[in-house]
Amino acid sequence: MDNDRLLRSILNSISEGVMTLDKDWKIASWNRAAEKLTGFSREEVLGTECAKLFRSPVCRENCPVDRALSCGHPYQDVEVAIRNKRNEVIHLLVNAAPLYDPDGGIIGGLETFRDVSKSYWMQEELQRHYGYNTIIGLSEPMRQVYESLDSLMNTDTTVLIQGESGTGKELIARALHFCGPRKDKSFVAINCSALPEGVLETELFGHVKGAFTGAIQNHVGKFELANGGTLFLDEIGEISQAIQVKLLRVLEEREIQRIGDNRSIKIDIRLITATNKDLYKKTLENTFRDDLYYRLSVFPLHLPPLRDRVEDIPSLVSHFITKLNKQMGKNIQGIAARVFEILEAYSWPGNVRELANALEYAFVHAKQSFIYPGDLPLRLVDSEPLTPRRTEQTHMKLDSVERQLIVKALEASDWKKSRAASYLDMSRTTLWRKMEKYGIGD
Repeated sequence: MDNDRLLRSILNSISEGVMTLDKDWKIASWNRAAEKLTGFSREEVLGTECAKLFRSPVCRENCPVDRALSCGHPYQDVEVAIRNKRNEVIHLLVNAAPLYDPDGGIIGGLETFRDVSKSYWMQEELQRHYGYNTIIGLSEPMRQVYESLDSLMNTDTTVLIQGESGTGKELIARALHFCGPRKDKSFVAINCSALPEGVLETELFGHVKGAFTGAIQNHVGKFELANGGTLFLDEIGEISQAIQVKLLRVLEEREIQRIGDNRSIKIDIRLITATNKDLYKKTLENTFRDDLYYRLSVFPLHLPPLRDRVEDIPSLVSHFITKLNKQMGKNIQGIAARVFEILEAYSWPGNVRELANALEYAFVHAKQSFIYPGDLPLRLVDSEPLTPRRTEQTHMKLDSVERQLIVKALEASDWKKSRAASYLDMSRTTLWRKMEKYGIGD
């Protein structure tokens, strides 16, 4: 078998769609899975420019292959909406990487993709309803967070969200956007600590063709993509002094310049930033500009760590059990009382994210309808000696947890049922019915 036939055989055995592009952005190879996903045969697409085939706005503004070529490394898990041969919109999850010749020169790009259309409707529902109902907790620290959110919802105020890793900073940022005046515009997020300085600068501001080696097309940065909407910069404390200067200029002048371009582009965005560092302390240490700090912290919002709101653990557990039952097709009814003692005694350095991961671990190991201590990660069980507190009961069922949540919500809202129903993400009628079911009186 010659090399071309062997390569084609390998590509056709892959379950994901695979295409390669030459330097003119024309399709050079196209496997069977790509034919099945899009409806276009290999003969129809070879030599065609991919943008003309896919007919997606992403092709003009945020091409994954262009990103990969610009950065010089793979660009992963990009969601792209395209039109298939029947002119139907399908949603693909795309990975892209540059292709090199033996001497290290770029000769094109590789793209793999799979269909995620079946689950996309769920993402649309989440986006449509992003807001308070995705933020769990009725403790006093969380009530203070809700009060801050109430003050911010109808404003364009620049917000600095501070909190340890895993406390839900991006969740808060999304709530501010999707419940605010820009909810119908773009929400664009980037983790500033995940990219080297040069790549981060390109991702934020974009570049023009020829700005540097490998910049073979114009590239739109995150500021332009978020124009009219919200830009969320996570881990803002990690950016270099050089990017701090550029960011300060953007905030002062409300315009950007792509790398390699001398033209200015006006932008209109709401900026939300987040950090797990003490930014004020960094200004005192001269590692973060104080003028930028004051620009970013117009409204500082602090998220409490999970160890400071232990009373929210039952509601969080109930939320994650319901979610994991749906995701994993299981029917876990609740957790043993001893498990609650373990969860409340643990210090949770990874906060809510760590709790979610621990419960997912338990779901994988659980062999019965309740979660027991033996199902938990060992670090939780071995962390601290426990003081028995629930000797009167051996299990905590979801119904029992739900009753506690309803009572807490009513108490937190001064027994105003409409407000309590909003806290609990249920209608007033559903709340009345559940109050009657659990014998909760006025």
